[in-house]
Amino acid sequence: MFKYRFKNKSAHRAAALVLGLSFMMTGLAGCGKDDAATTAAATQAETTITTEVTTQAPPKDLSVTESSMIDNPTGIVLVKEGMVRNPNTGLWIDEKYANLRPISAQYCNVPQALPVYGLSFADIIYEMVTEARTTRLMPIFTEYDKVEKFEALRSTRHYFNRKTVEYDTIHLFCGASDYANNNDLYGAHYPYLSFVDLIRDPGLHRDDSRIAPYNAYTSPEEVIKQAEKKGYSITHQSFYEPNHKFRDDFKELDGGDSAMKISVPYFKKNLPWFEYNAATQKYDRYQFDDKMIDGQTGEQLSVTNVLVQYVVIKDLAGYESAGSQDIDWTGSGSGYYCTGGKKIPVTWRYSNYSTKWYDADGNEILMNPGKTWVVVAPKTYGDGYDGVEYE
Repeated sequence: MFKYRFKNKSAHRAAALVLGLSFMMTGLAGCGKDDAATTAAATQAETTITTEVTTQAPPKDLSVTESSMIDNPTGIVLVKEGMVRNPNTGLWIDEKYANLRPISAQYCNVPQALPVYGLSFADIIYEMVTEARTTRLMPIFTEYDKVEKFEALRSTRHYFNRKTVEYDTIHLFCGASDYANNNDLYGAHYPYLSFVDLIRDPGLHRDDSRIAPYNAYTSPEEVIKQAEKKGYSITHQSFYEPNHKFRDDFKELDGGDSAMKISVPYFKKNLPWFEYNAATQKYDRYQFDDKMIDGQTGEQLSVTNVLVQYVVIKDLAGYESAGSQDIDWTGSGSGYYCTGGKKIPVTWRYSNYSTKWYDADGNEILMNPGKTWVVVAPKTYGDGYDGVEYE
């Protein structure tokens, strides 16, 4: 199986140590519209994003010693022999992944594209609506060599692309919307974007068992090959800072309200929900009136954490035959953190290419170690209704 290997092992080890220090633990008219009624979308020409290869920022200072990196001030072990903490899950992973930039991918989420492949190996999965009011998924993979293939890939949107900068990912997709080609929309984020577009770049394959355009896929090997060819850094750029903090072990929330079931009626096409499984301490994912299955493992998807992020979503005029939308990731907003069958209100704040999450007392929340699903919903929906229900 494909594995990215550092050419400089000492630098690899130092990078692993730096990753450990980054934890402060305690305890992208692309593939078109997915609405079944919009059949012309399947044959619509896909546009591509043109990006310049910019000079990557210098690497982080690696002048540290191993003895200074083993424990943080709280005594939580951050690095142990051959292992480091995954900054996106808080779980132990092989040190070969230390400081590697993750791969994010643009996945379609309609019945014709299911099951998608590899989501069980994603650290974080973002879900949000597109202009067709279907949802698309953006999984983020640190251990991407465990994924057999990225399928079913579709076109990206500019609001997905902006979010990739926060995790410093190499973003994989198949085509792009018109707005995603407008570099002015990225502002200060633009120099840090890294794209692999299968409409323009080599590596696109089609699954003959599915109909186009829901059958695009590629491999991790192809993504890294194209990224290196473009001159992208495979290791984290210097601005990167982890977005989340994790506990050392699972812990139930102190206080909070019931969230044994989380339903998202705002996502009108797939009507997804999560059910908490006390035996596994995870939320099982459902949609389209059925379990959501990973095509690679054949198993139902489950996550330890669910973050609900309320944002300002507005329509943008002039997008083909439908109104494209924009999502404002800047500033701050409200949301909920759900884990262990309970929820607490949280506030998210964006600054310096990173989003942090805080509890009611203004403390950065400590998430349980594990995978996270981020539900992106509008700040207001209908008559004061936020589009997410909790039971």
